[in-house]
Amino acid sequence: MDPTYGEYDTSDIDGLQTLIERMSAADTIEDWSFILADYISWGNIKIDKSVAIFNMNSATDCPNADTERCQVPWNACYAHKAENIYPNTLPYRRRQEYLWDSMDPETWAEAFLQIVERKRNPVTAVRFSEAGDFRVDSDIVRVNRIAQLLEPHGIDVYTYSASSFLNWDLATDFTINQSNEFSAYGDRLFSAVPTVDDVPEGAVVCPFDYAKSNGVPTEDRPKCGECRLCIDDTGPDVYITLH
Repeated sequence: MDPTYGEYDTSDIDGLQTLIERMSAADTIEDWSFILADYISWGNIKIDKSVAIFNMNSATDCPNADTERCQVPWNACYAHKAENIYPNTLPYRRRQEYLWDSMDPETWAEAFLQIVERKRNPVTAVRFSEAGDFRVDSDIVRVNRIAQLLEPHGIDVYTYSASSFLNWDLATDFTINQSNEFSAYGDRLFSAVPTVDDVPEGAVVCPFDYAKSNGVPTEDRPKCGECRLCIDDTGPDVYITLH
């Protein structure tokens, strides 16, 4: 499947009508919180469960897919592979995009904080865009406002982005891990190299990736959230090795 950024018909998205009906019936922030909760995941094999993950679009619709801006070949993109392997993944992520475009940042943040109140485990951060990427400058503005609203509650916001064509000066309150070098943006470079020997002096290898390359069992590797290298806005460039 080739990238289809900006080309799909929303009427073809499975489950979208149900989402629209739920949104139309939402009268309170609590109502919105239960809707948003269905479109947030908590951790994965590499990310600690204290970190929330929200996608503003899919990998199939990523503005950087199959372009020189993305350092990962289109046929090697893990997020894209999942959308091909699991039939519910692409419509789910397209519904996430619809929801993202329908919520102002204040409603998103307030709804998220109600989700946090219902959780038993601590929440330390939100990662935007495990799949897809920032599309327009207004995405940056909205995430920045969300970060401002979550910061007093001890919740950080971070992302990885190859959208070097956007105005990242608008991002004053969340951490950007820069995924290419076509322009100067972000708080650090997060890049992939063939081997550990290719990591520049002064940079570090992602601790999870380093542990993996040394045979450390998955459950014993330091996860994002436990490791703060990509979440804090100060620190060295971070590299992973291609695999």
